[in-house]
Amino acid sequence: MNSKYAKMFTPIKIGNMLVKNRIETAPAAPRLASPEGLVTPELIEWTRALAKGGAGIVTVGISMVTPPFGHMNGFCVNIGDNNVVPGLAVLADTVHRYGAKASIELAGFAMGHDLPEEGKSPIDIMSQEEIKNWITLFANAAERAMKAGMDMVLIHGGHGILVSNFFSPLFNHRTDQYGGSIENRARFACELFDAIRSKVGHKLAIEFRLSAAELVPGGVELDETIAFIKIIQDKIDLVHVSAGMLLDDEMVPITTQPTYLKRGYNAHYAASIKKAAGIHIPITTVGSIDLDLAAEIIENNEADMCAMIRTVIADPSSVNKARTGNEAKIRPCIRCVLCLNRTHGMEPLRVACAVNPQAGRECELKDINKLADQKKKVVIIGGGPAGMEAARTAGDRGHEVILFEKSDCLGGTLRLAVAPDFKADLKNYLAWTIRMTSQHPNVSLRLSTAATPENIMAESPDALIIAVGAESNIPAIPGLDGSDVVWVGDVESGSVEVGHNVVIAGGGLTGCETALDLARKGKNVTIVEMVSEKKMLDPSPIPMTAMLQLLKKENVTILASHQLIKAVDHAVLVEGSDGQKEVDFDTLILSLGVKPNLLEVSKFANLVDTVFCIGDCTTSQGTLYTATTAGYNAGLDI
Repeated sequence: MNSKYAKMFTPIKIGNMLVKNRIETAPAAPRLASPEGLVTPELIEWTRALAKGGAGIVTVGISMVTPPFGHMNGFCVNIGDNNVVPGLAVLADTVHRYGAKASIELAGFAMGHDLPEEGKSPIDIMSQEEIKNWITLFANAAERAMKAGMDMVLIHGGHGILVSNFFSPLFNHRTDQYGGSIENRARFACELFDAIRSKVGHKLAIEFRLSAAELVPGGVELDETIAFIKIIQDKIDLVHVSAGMLLDDEMVPITTQPTYLKRGYNAHYAASIKKAAGIHIPITTVGSIDLDLAAEIIENNEADMCAMIRTVIADPSSVNKARTGNEAKIRPCIRCVLCLNRTHGMEPLRVACAVNPQAGRECELKDINKLADQKKKVVIIGGGPAGMEAARTAGDRGHEVILFEKSDCLGGTLRLAVAPDFKADLKNYLAWTIRMTSQHPNVSLRLSTAATPENIMAESPDALIIAVGAESNIPAIPGLDGSDVVWVGDVESGSVEVGHNVVIAGGGLTGCETALDLARKGKNVTIVEMVSEKKMLDPSPIPMTAMLQLLKKENVTILASHQLIKAVDHAVLVEGSDGQKEVDFDTLILSLGVKPNLLEVSKFANLVDTVFCIGDCTTSQGTLYTATTAGYNAGLDI
């Protein structure tokens, strides 16, 4: 074990349980439960991967304490009914098998009321009977968790949902014993914890998740949270410190930070609480934390435990890899937030990961033999992320893999995307995927070697995987062939000079990232995008919300709902709802997507019987997720 991890892997006592290390998997909603909210084999295998990976506490996320109500459970575990207990017991046993402690997050939402008047919230008009009913629901849910053999419950009291609303002055305007003073606003939580203890005693540890600061005008501030914790700390065993509110779309990137915000963005709140006079309860911190940052936080006594979920989705074995001196093999999370974008939409999908093609598929994949029945020779054309994923997967299955890459290095167009300082996460992943591919014992590289039908057939392959990438999409718009017009990839690579006044055609993530990078270098940047600013959020809402905030901070002009008509004499003519106008530029950057490289694919498509086409050469809507998933599937299917 690297000495920097030593303290992170010391045991810690939480309530009456001894936890083997200081890492907790944060609660997530993989959407793998049944429509009725029951535990499924898919959820068991997802949880097994997390527990087997080495975390001290494994937490089942977003479990509602209200009775099940059909598809509205959102494929999350529902702990509001006794039917959940048998399946939850299997899940708890699965976690215990690997020496971890099993926890479950209990949540409730105050719904069913229309706001009677401006300034009133559901909390304000909740009756005493309704308050008691909510407390009973939580207590009964905790009792079910105990009966199932769980070790801990995590009460969700942050991010703008039920329990937090009672403490928040933004939501709580009551004038009775539940409103007004800090002591009164803490009363609901106190009664809740007392009711849980009356049901489970100290057989279960109680963790309480809160927002140290709600970060909106009129919301909870850090000093109030410290006072709150002093009131409740003797009733619970662990405080889980987050920040922000999920009820405000603008705040979501603060709660779940995309790659554009620093790691551990909210960790300073936990540090302030831990150092506050009179606080003696153990503290958990959370917020895009990886193993190295966790080790630093715990070593510096800024928290007692670190909770993480995206790190262990990207690599479920990451904790064990750090413990056993294999940290260089940890697959990095790129904080693209694909996992959350999929699972927290209006029509939630099962969890998936851009860098881990197995995430959410653990049940499907558990019975697939890792080693192939028959060793084959596999040739791969293209060393981008899809080709490298395919190479490693096929190599893991025992096949002999030959990878042709026309350039002198692996990475493909992913190398273009990692130049800005704010793309450090993706740069780490690129380094990892190149390292793991280059070091794979069953993969041979042919760098600086353009594939031809002749040199492919000279290898006598049993299977061929084509991953030749895409080509830039240049629409038939007058003026786009001018000397002052450049492709965004050439800007990313630094191979072209960019003037002071820049217009970027295309407001997808690539165009916006380029705009932010140039604006921070002092350029005057305008983005022209056909869809509305609201529609710009669609493909990746959380990262794009953060990106638009950062662009506006850097004074980037965003001409959403505008069409590019032509470019002439260092100016573009654009048309929006208010008519046409010209925007001057020194450099026009085209970021208008890509199209499959069908001509290149056609050279190789019929060379052998078993052929797979993967990655951007098959689609104009490719992402890192589609690339790695297709590469993994191809390597698996040979």
